[in-house]
Amino acid sequence: MNQRAISALPAWLLPGLLLALLLQTGWHYSAERSAAPAQIKPLKAPANPEFYRLLSLGSQKLMSYLLTLRLQLHDNQLGRNIRYRYLDYDVLSQWLMALYEMNPQSDYPAFLASRVYSQVKDKSKIRKMVMLVDALFDKNPLQNWRRMTEACVLAKHALNDLPLALKLAQKIANIPSSVNIPYWARDMKLVLLDDLNELESAQLLISTMLQQGDIQDPDEIRFLKARLLRIQQKMSTQQQQKPELSKNVK
Repeated sequence: MNQRAISALPAWLLPGLLLALLLQTGWHYSAERSAAPAQIKPLKAPANPEFYRLLSLGSQKLMSYLLTLRLQLHDNQLGRNIRYRYLDYDVLSQWLMALYEMNPQSDYPAFLASRVYSQVKDKSKIRKMVMLVDALFDKNPLQNWRRMTEACVLAKHALNDLPLALKLAQKIANIPSSVNIPYWARDMKLVLLDDLNELESAQLLISTMLQQGDIQDPDEIRFLKARLLRIQQKMSTQQQQKPELSKNVK
């Protein structure tokens, strides 16, 4: 569906949409004021994206902005901010995916998942945001690769799930070499292989990357050679420790 420029919309449409949003927000606020202070209004599931497309009258980007505003306004109830741990993250994931469907050119839903709603201490909620970023990356790798690197960091440090982090990093590494993304993003797989003690796999991968000759950046070549040397030294140390361990067992 072709997107119409905002200037091409009827003059009444934008004020009308804003007025409807303000009325809805005002109604929710008045309802929440009359509720018990401890009561928190749950986040309701979004409608089908097709409904929002029809309602947008051809301006899906504008509608996505208004829906994003609506979602983020939910974080403020009863005159105070709601902690993210009180949100239903299954419903939140539905909202973020709906926002993407309304405006696939925006990486803001993935940004909200990796940088905003992941800032909780609940590992199950963090995992839902990581998996959402993974799903959005699958839909548009070139747009969401940076958020995928952030999801890798979350998987490694917040979830302590190195296999998941490696799986995500592998997807980044699989982006065609013809696509210009920073080497540090592709190198995340190497670091994670090292962390997982998959030294032979890491050694083979680095050696292949250097032999193929696709990498021309001197700093990246130095980094890979230094990492390869470190891995080889680590492998050598482990090989030397094996006989000692065998002797001790005997």
